[in-house]
Amino acid sequence: MEFTGERFIPNVIEDNEIKIEHLQRYQSIQELVSGKIVLDAACGEGYGSNYLATNAEKVVGIDIDEESIVHAQNKYLKRNLEFMAASIEKLPFEDHSFDVVVSFETIEHVNENLQQQFLTEIKRVLKEDGILIMSTPNKKIYTDFRNYHNPFHVKEFYKDEFYCFLSSAFNFVDFSYQTRENVYLLGKENGKTFANLNHDSNLDVNSKYIVAICSDVSNNEFQLNSVVVESGDYNLKISRILQLQDEVEERNKHIHYLDSEIEEKNNYIVTLQDENTKLKNQLNQVEIIKQQVELFKAKLNEINDQLAGSQQEKQDLIEKVQKLETKENQLHHENEQLKEKERTLNNIYDSDGWKLLLKYYGVRDKIVPSDGKVRLLAKLFKKIVIDGNFRLLNKENVKKFIYYAKNQNLSMLENRVDNYIERNTSDTSEFKLSLIDIEQSYEKITFEKFATPDVSIIIPVYNQWHYTYSCLKSILANTQNVSYEIIIADDMSSDETVNISEYVENIKVVRDGENRGFLLNCNNAAQYADGQYVLFLNNDTQVQEGWLDSLVQLIESDHQIGMVGSKLVYPDGRMQEAGGIIWNDASGWNFGRLDDPNKPEYNYVKEVDYISGAAIMIKKDLWETIGGFDERYVPAYFEDSDLAFEVRKHGFKVMLQPKSVVVHFEGISHGTNVSEGVKRFQELNKSKFIEKWSNELKTNHYRNGEHVFKARDRSKFKKTILVIDHYVPHFDKDAGSRTTYQYLKLFVQMGLNVKFIGDNYYKHEPYTTELEKLGIEVFYQPYNNKNIEQWFKQNGKYIDYVYMNRPHISIKYVDIVKKYTKAKVVYYGHDLHFLREYREYELTGNEALKKSSEDWRKTEFSLYEKSDVVYYPSDVEVTEIKKYYPTINAIAIPAYIFEEKEFIESNQADKEGLLFVGGFGHKPNIDAVLWFVSSVFPKIVEEKPDMKFYIVGSNPPNEISSLASKNIIVTGFVTDEELDLLYKKSKLVVVPLRYGAGVKGKVIEAMYNQVPIVTTSVGAEGIIDSENILMIADTESEFANQVINLYDNDEKLNELSQASLDYVNNHFTAKAVKEIISTDISN
Repeated sequence: MEFTGERFIPNVIEDNEIKIEHLQRYQSIQELVSGKIVLDAACGEGYGSNYLATNAEKVVGIDIDEESIVHAQNKYLKRNLEFMAASIEKLPFEDHSFDVVVSFETIEHVNENLQQQFLTEIKRVLKEDGILIMSTPNKKIYTDFRNYHNPFHVKEFYKDEFYCFLSSAFNFVDFSYQTRENVYLLGKENGKTFANLNHDSNLDVNSKYIVAICSDVSNNEFQLNSVVVESGDYNLKISRILQLQDEVEERNKHIHYLDSEIEEKNNYIVTLQDENTKLKNQLNQVEIIKQQVELFKAKLNEINDQLAGSQQEKQDLIEKVQKLETKENQLHHENEQLKEKERTLNNIYDSDGWKLLLKYYGVRDKIVPSDGKVRLLAKLFKKIVIDGNFRLLNKENVKKFIYYAKNQNLSMLENRVDNYIERNTSDTSEFKLSLIDIEQSYEKITFEKFATPDVSIIIPVYNQWHYTYSCLKSILANTQNVSYEIIIADDMSSDETVNISEYVENIKVVRDGENRGFLLNCNNAAQYADGQYVLFLNNDTQVQEGWLDSLVQLIESDHQIGMVGSKLVYPDGRMQEAGGIIWNDASGWNFGRLDDPNKPEYNYVKEVDYISGAAIMIKKDLWETIGGFDERYVPAYFEDSDLAFEVRKHGFKVMLQPKSVVVHFEGISHGTNVSEGVKRFQELNKSKFIEKWSNELKTNHYRNGEHVFKARDRSKFKKTILVIDHYVPHFDKDAGSRTTYQYLKLFVQMGLNVKFIGDNYYKHEPYTTELEKLGIEVFYQPYNNKNIEQWFKQNGKYIDYVYMNRPHISIKYVDIVKKYTKAKVVYYGHDLHFLREYREYELTGNEALKKSSEDWRKTEFSLYEKSDVVYYPSDVEVTEIKKYYPTINAIAIPAYIFEEKEFIESNQADKEGLLFVGGFGHKPNIDAVLWFVSSVFPKIVEEKPDMKFYIVGSNPPNEISSLASKNIIVTGFVTDEELDLLYKKSKLVVVPLRYGAGVKGKVIEAMYNQVPIVTTSVGAEGIIDSENILMIADTESEFANQVINLYDNDEKLNELSQASLDYVNNHFTAKAVKEIISTDISN
């Protein structure tokens, strides 16, 4: 057997003290067990049981370790000795079967519960006059005094604690103590040894071990006395101590000699250091000269570039002049043509024919007054017969005309007629649709069958087979990425619908012999739905690509969304509805009707009063909780509006998904004549709706036609914030855009109604769509710099906050904002442009930068004076501007917002290389990389020839791209996923900025990604206690040394990684930002 560190094994352990301690305990009780039946609990290797068997009638040794028991059984063979594997938790013996139970150094190895179980088991197996002999370490001496912790011990005892433990089971408990003392011997050579012990110490206080004898009968006759002598060891140890003292003295003499040598060497080092300082100064001078040479080279390149640019500008101007001359000639020619036409027109006015025509119009107006029905009929005759629009003249339209002629005044009727004719005769919108021809021949359609569909699409039908077939064909063509089922709710059609199963496979058809009407038909069909979402789709529709997966993505993006719906358009490409508005008189607006569906106001996700039942999707469990469409509205109309109100009543939101486009052939389902058929229930059900929801209508809805700006996205009780920046934030390309994007998301989370103006009014993708998915209205064409003031004039009263970014953009809008709104004006500067330019001037000496700095200063100071609040990303900028404006309301806010996450220690061995991240539309980034590659990186490569340097950032100029080599990788723009991988595999991030101002996004982002950073003082600017988080170096040698020394120091790398993430979690989360800005911006 091998010694594991705790079980004693004779002849294996060399430590004599351990050997004596273990053997002495068994020797001391040999007389007590004479003629007894003994249990040795936790007998270990078996040496003790074997020893006791010499005098005892019988000894049983047990141990939980089977290897030890097998060893004992093979080694110790006696008639009265038995070994078996067993646990002290449950002793495998009958009650009262042992005279003595022995347990040495066992009890401290188990927990308190098991200690108590063991004691109970001992009591059970002992005879009534039996005794327990148990030892354990004295915790006070064994552990506390020596400040030692034995890893194998679970629960040790102090003396009093051990006494109480044993007394709980036995009437008499007597302690003996085992310790080590010096012993003096007087005896005959080779004779029996006698000893007189002079014992002055207190055994019970200073002893290392306690040995207890326990019984329920008096144990005064039980005495434990034992002395074990270590022959010769004491004198040997004294001799060794004296020898060691001589060695120490000799070594002290040698140390004294070495001290004098060290002092001499130190003096020589001081001399060398002085010489080294002189050399460093000379090298620094050389370095300064080299930098000046590089600056001169850069300046020369800049001048050459400017010359080349000037030549190009000159050529461009020449071409523009030539174009203007051509344009001037064209205008001159057109002017002559206009003069000729004007002369012709004057001749017409002077002619007899024109005078006769004027008389005709006068007579016509007397005979047919402009407000007369005859005049309207004449207009219709001209539009339909003369203009050739006979297709508009049908029985249904004639009926509607007669109805409205009876019930509306002539001006309204004429407007209605004009609207209808324009809608059906004008050019279609540029809105792109994919329509399926409605034909009379029908090929077979087969849908995929899903075992557990996500969506149940219910199509209520009553005849109109050709529309139903086209609807199904459009679903098959344009539905991907979502599992679904089709349920045809056939309300006892009499046309080819009855044979639908011959044309379409893998759909459910609900047709049970009863004509229920639209509402009850829908409720009945929903009982057969297996999806977690129920979607009602009119049969007079054709869905467009991506219609269904966009609905599912929206409803699953927020657990508070209960129902979603599509944007409806007419077949000619014009808008039917982008969500509906319900006014407080229960009348409704199809928002955007007949307008261009491409306009920004119709293309952002938003909460709405209701969505047309032509295409709505609701959570199935919510549908069942509500009970379906309210049957008070049987057979149809107002059931969809009522359902939306019920969804909100149950605590959920109703949302429009504009990316889901459905073409609706309005009027096919129920017609458009409100005086007959199902349509007549429209007015009847309106009164029922008012009765049911009167309080809701009064409280949460505007008067008819008022405050459309707020009503269209249910913002009556929301504050509106307008955010302005140079363009839609390209959040994966530059730090400034990421900041803007993160704050836009935060404003949405805060419950604000968010609008965004990008100064170029361009619909950058995919970035614009990302904002619209968040529920942000983004202004792009037809809006532009020329007409945006009109928008402010109309809607400025609804704006509560204006959040302006960047000085050159904000200065364009601040006066318009102040003129047309009462909004709180917040200016966020990103950085101090005037300070950044001035620092570059100090570095380069370029006078143009000095002038540019002054221009920026005037712009930024003007914005400070016109803003209510000024935000900057760190206290560095705030402190700087307060030098000029001491009372300004300027606040430092986090530049970036991250989700809080936990630190995960990395295996640094899996990482390699250096990483720089930064967009190259920002001049300081270009300067930083050029300086690092030319002055720092070569020193690093000297020490680490295989070192890789990754340069990541959009729009790298030629001077950056040309740096690519075996050791330098220039990636250009990378996706967020690719950047995440680079952060995970890079060992260090370098941020070698030499000028700039404020907190740097690239630094915070790297910290969030737990990559240690080496940077300059400029790069560390604005970060509190940066010296504990970042490695900072400002000279090329210091920078290189920091990288080299840190690169292989895994312990320091992990320490910096955790400190970096902790800093971001404490300062750059949504919670931290809200606490700062809540006094200025809230809902």
